[in-house]
Amino acid sequence: MKTRLKLAVAAVVVAGAGLVQAKEPHIGYAFPAGGPRGTSFVVFIGGQYLNGATNVFVSGEGVSVQIEKYTVKYEPKKLSQIFRNIQNATATLEDGAEGKEKEKLEKRIAMARKQLTLADLPEGTDPFDRKMVQRYARADPKEQFNPQISDRLRVRVNIGKNAPPSERELRVYTPAGLSNPIYFQVGTLPETLEEEPNDDHMMPGLQTVPVPSVINGQVRPGDIDHFQFKANKGDSIVVDVAARRIIPYLADAVPGWFQAVAALYDDNGNEVAYQDDYKFHPDPVLFFDVPKTGTYTLSIRDSIYRGREDFIYRIAIGELPFITSIFPLGAEQGKEVDIALIGKNLPKTRLTGKLPKNGFEVRHVSVKREGYRSNEMPFAIGEMREAFETEPNNTPAEAQPIEQPLLINGCIEQEGDRDVFSFQGRKGDSLSIEVIARRLNSSLDSVITLTGPGLEKPMRNDDYMNRDKTYLHLGAGLVTHHADSYLLHTLPATGTYFVEIGDAQSKGGNEYGYRLRISPSNPDFKLRMEPSGLQIASGGTAAFSIRALRMEGFDGKIQLDAANLPSGFSMSEAVIPAGSDLTRFTITAPKEIHGKLISPEISGTGIVAGRPVTRPAVPVDDQMQAFLYRHLVPAKELVLAPVSKQSPLNFEARIPKSGVVYLPLGQEVRVILDGKSRSGAKGFQVKIDHPPEGIAFKKGWIARKKLKGKNAEGKQRYHKSDVAGAILITAGEPLKPGDELSLVVMAVERKGKEEFLYPAPAIPVKIVKPK
Repeated sequence: MKTRLKLAVAAVVVAGAGLVQAKEPHIGYAFPAGGPRGTSFVVFIGGQYLNGATNVFVSGEGVSVQIEKYTVKYEPKKLSQIFRNIQNATATLEDGAEGKEKEKLEKRIAMARKQLTLADLPEGTDPFDRKMVQRYARADPKEQFNPQISDRLRVRVNIGKNAPPSERELRVYTPAGLSNPIYFQVGTLPETLEEEPNDDHMMPGLQTVPVPSVINGQVRPGDIDHFQFKANKGDSIVVDVAARRIIPYLADAVPGWFQAVAALYDDNGNEVAYQDDYKFHPDPVLFFDVPKTGTYTLSIRDSIYRGREDFIYRIAIGELPFITSIFPLGAEQGKEVDIALIGKNLPKTRLTGKLPKNGFEVRHVSVKREGYRSNEMPFAIGEMREAFETEPNNTPAEAQPIEQPLLINGCIEQEGDRDVFSFQGRKGDSLSIEVIARRLNSSLDSVITLTGPGLEKPMRNDDYMNRDKTYLHLGAGLVTHHADSYLLHTLPATGTYFVEIGDAQSKGGNEYGYRLRISPSNPDFKLRMEPSGLQIASGGTAAFSIRALRMEGFDGKIQLDAANLPSGFSMSEAVIPAGSDLTRFTITAPKEIHGKLISPEISGTGIVAGRPVTRPAVPVDDQMQAFLYRHLVPAKELVLAPVSKQSPLNFEARIPKSGVVYLPLGQEVRVILDGKSRSGAKGFQVKIDHPPEGIAFKKGWIARKKLKGKNAEGKQRYHKSDVAGAILITAGEPLKPGDELSLVVMAVERKGKEEFLYPAPAIPVKIVKPK
């Protein structure tokens, strides 16, 4: 029986050598969350631990960022406390404090004054004027202070004229580490920032925005933002709101994102259009065919009138191209395709071409009209033989016969429609039925039913949700309404079986397309690695976790590899063992590196049905939704941000000539450590970072090597840089002989309340029988 190795990754703190501590920078929002090509503008970044930021960058080409100012938004009672500290310390000094007490009081005053100089205040405000500061910082009774976005960076973003328009990612890095990525868009439309006051749709002098354009704004508690625009009779206006897609998940809000609502009013104040979502997406998209020429007002608010600074939105408005559906949703690799498009303001209704022979997974299609790019629609490229659904096939008597394995492209074209397929099955066959629809932006809320000989009752599945016991949703990404169906069943008899697919709510239409796979069990795997980005110092090491999502019985070993690693960088030997879902691996930098960002591509290869299968490792970040649920949110790319400053500690384990450290079951093994230290510390504690189940260790150490003789003061002499140490490791149940895994050894340095972590290159380990 195979044993699944487990790593505790619910709260992983990963490390880039010497540059990561408990207080890594974290971004809560960036406002505005994008801008047009050929412009320069100010962006405000809110988050935690942003002090000392050394760089801010946006992924892709053509964008540069300069840091202008760091500030802190203090809670009003915190500001009052700072002023009281100054007042009390000053009074005590005036009473004649002397010596160390005087020195202590002066330091307290200096610290408090420094805090005030960092306060987030309007330009021209005297930070030491207590009445003025407290008047500005007076608490809004509707707004709750949020320390997660209290640190502020003001930066200037410069977007080149030739920067490719696309969705990017913005990150901050500080001496403590690299932040999470946040959404940032490079666009082609003119853009405007909201101007307050704008709470009443009938108030005179409302801000007028050009059409087409992008509107950037923030919704505060109870806030409703309004904008006027002019439109002509016959115009086909699209209002595309980006809110939840900018910040996918909020850890401390229900339902876990900014739930935007949009409405349109005519010049008499009558509501003429309203939308609170789009299909199953929380962000609304509003389509409005203008009935008469005039001035219209657009409003946006939160559905239950919440609001705070990270309720950011971008609204694209105008006669913009927008694709509502495509068919088919995918095709077989290497084949000719003819994709039908449905939507608003489209320049064409078909896309044709030939797919690559070695493509798979998901790509995206879009169209351009008058220089403006439409929204993107996902398009799957498959490896299996494909066919199209043919009507009539609404009942078992009309069932479309197929030969499995087959992937069927179909559509639930009208309300109440059902599509039925028949195939010949044999007793004992393991049958897999999977719907891919919601993941490809289809409106279908699928339900599938299997009937046939030997089945006492129909086998049925509505929604299939892949998540673990910790409420971590695996592989879903940004889809929160999980509506794709899946069945895996062993056929009880030989004969004709029927698979029926329909919509759970009996809905249908052009937007209800699907891809239905009917096949013998289809062993496969997907890979997710976190975090999506780290800093790495010269000669330092960065450590990552990688997770295998195993499907339909695949339980084999997965060998990991890296592409696009620059010369001098190296990846540790890394394997996800047979039967395991997780492992750790490291990337180590050369002694001299430069500031260019690195985006290595990590992949894994396993033997599936006797042939090698390679799958990419998608970089993800673990994000919490509404206090409980967690999601692996995909990033655009894996980012390593080199820092030329050398790590305070570089070390590694001594690996035998065999290339692997053998751990006899139940026996303690001493692993020797060597390296170089540039830290003033004499030594460091050493531990196994997130050890797999079955691995135990005694905290080790690594310290400066002793030299012979004494110094002039008669004390022990130590080497200036050479360090050595050891850690004791024991392997036990559920591990068994033959298991292979990677262990990351981490040195720990504590400076006050801060903890710095220095990983060594991962150690390849093999479990063997006890001697």
